[in-house]
Amino acid sequence: MSTDLDDRPVEAPVAHRISLALLASFLGLGLVTVALVGLLRERMVLNWAEGHRDAREIVAQRGLDYLMDERPIAVPQFFAVSAVLFVTVAALIAVLAMFYAHGHHWARVCLTALLVMTVVATGSGMRVDPPTTFLVLSYLAIALIVALLVAMWHPSTSEHLRATRSRVDRGAV
Repeated sequence: MSTDLDDRPVEAPVAHRISLALLASFLGLGLVTVALVGLLRERMVLNWAEGHRDAREIVAQRGLDYLMDERPIAVPQFFAVSAVLFVTVAALIAVLAMFYAHGHHWARVCLTALLVMTVVATGSGMRVDPPTTFLVLSYLAIALIVALLVAMWHPSTSEHLRATRSRVDRGAV
């Protein structure tokens, strides 16, 4: 919350507060997704194996446990990759969200670019026929991002960011 020249608190508009809540929800959904990647590891590997001839043959001949335990071929480490990616993106979003929460337009632009890239990456991941759980989570994430972008770029949010910039330029904050 910032103050104007007369020291009265200036409230962020509802759309701005909603966008911050949606950012937190997006991070929560990401955390749930990473946890499910760890919990559904076997299903992830089996789904991957179905699309790879050598892995499919090993599963058919020796079973999924053999593929996962003995690793006669390289098996993707879905959990490690998703956990590192989540921590990296979550940290970036958290830092940008702090600046955005305090009225910095450039942080909104950076968050928008990051979220649009997330939608593109999520859409790409949906094309490889993931397990249904992750397909549903992907659609939910995309819907959440669309709602988030609408709230972030709502006229009242834009006006609030402009007013904050004006107060900073005047030396009020």
